[in-house]
Amino acid sequence: MYPDDEARKRVDTMYIVWTRNLKQCLTERLAAMLAAKHRGGIPIEAVAYRDGAYNRCYRMTFREGPDAIVRLPILGKVALRREKVNDELCIMGYITRNTSIPLPKVLGSGICAVGPYMVMNFAEGSPLGDYLSAPLPDRTRVAVLEPEISISKLKTAYREMARVLLELSRSRFSRIGAPTQNTDGAWSVYKRPLTYNINELLTYANFPPQDLHKGPFSTANEYFLALAEDHLQHLRTQRNDAVDDEADCKKKYVARCLFRNIARNFSTAYNNGPFSLFCDDLRPSNVLVDSDLHITSVIDWEYCYAAPLEFTYCSPWWLLLAHPDSWENGFNDFFTQYMPRQKIFLEVLRECEDEAAARSAVVDSPRLSEHMEQSIHNGSFWFCLAARSSFSFDDIYWEFIDQRYYGEFTSVEDRMALLSEEERAELGGLYHLKMEQEAERKLDEHRTLDEILAS
Repeated sequence: MYPDDEARKRVDTMYIVWTRNLKQCLTERLAAMLAAKHRGGIPIEAVAYRDGAYNRCYRMTFREGPDAIVRLPILGKVALRREKVNDELCIMGYITRNTSIPLPKVLGSGICAVGPYMVMNFAEGSPLGDYLSAPLPDRTRVAVLEPEISISKLKTAYREMARVLLELSRSRFSRIGAPTQNTDGAWSVYKRPLTYNINELLTYANFPPQDLHKGPFSTANEYFLALAEDHLQHLRTQRNDAVDDEADCKKKYVARCLFRNIARNFSTAYNNGPFSLFCDDLRPSNVLVDSDLHITSVIDWEYCYAAPLEFTYCSPWWLLLAHPDSWENGFNDFFTQYMPRQKIFLEVLRECEDEAAARSAVVDSPRLSEHMEQSIHNGSFWFCLAARSSFSFDDIYWEFIDQRYYGEFTSVEDRMALLSEEERAELGGLYHLKMEQEAERKLDEHRTLDEILAS
């Protein structure tokens, strides 16, 4: 499905208004005040620094001591700003206390005139992705791995990423969701995760926030089913640009119903946990390195949560830098380019596992590398990617999932025979509903402006 263009316009409008409000607050002065409040010292200069897709960042220098970063989630592009900041603070606290992954130190957080914020020590280094990407002809193009990159350079980069993944894979939680530290110091999960896909649905599909599953989730299949139901609700509730015609509507609906059938029992060996940390946004561009490509810090931990082990055990999507659904020549070309790089990554990951075993560190059996290698062959790579990707779901489902579970494809009508009577009954009125919504070209108002600002 395409994003709702009316929702996209609203995101752009909110971003413009928020930026103007930021300027009215005298941006540099605000950043200096927030940094000084939590760091102490005498601020000298605040400058805009490497904005991401979701955050506006300012680097603050002081008369003495290290610099600081003031980080503000962008209104419009982030749907639930306070929840995002709170969840990220908790995750960073857990990772700092329970892993050896280097993170910038959090100095403080709070609410200011333009919303929630975080203040952290400035992390030295350059994004690893900058060392790996091919030159971009213009800023509108997606960064991709340099095709002629040297194997030694690629192995060095992959090795650093592999060590981070190994650390995260060792975390253990009893439920799926956002971890929080209790008063006794223990870490537990009490709420659903805030994921990358949830944010995309809320912003670019105008998904009703009240329809989000509350969580937490006790089993993997409970969570997979919730994700599958989100796909269906996405189709029902996105008013604009959701379907092309009646045949397209039918095909999208059938795919979501059949995927839901798979999701109910997808997890077998790991359905009851334990569950480990998985970060939707972990990729080389969020890993800072020195000139030798050794990690100095890992940043941007939004959308990190306790997830099904199936997510952890999937081969990383970022081996080519670009996400599969943004690959210019489609999924099949992505897959063709991906497999040789996966072979190199798995080789490096096995070396890291051997090093961990030699240090008497706990190494799972089967190893993470074995699971990741199998994820391509057994289809879990594509199932998990489809589960987390609402806007590219249809292409992934029909290309890589449908025939694996339902046999050779003949027609959508034949696939409809696999639906329940209740599912077929809903389809009858769905297309007319979508056409009525498309003709109106409007958005449902799920939250007041005050609720949006306070979220």
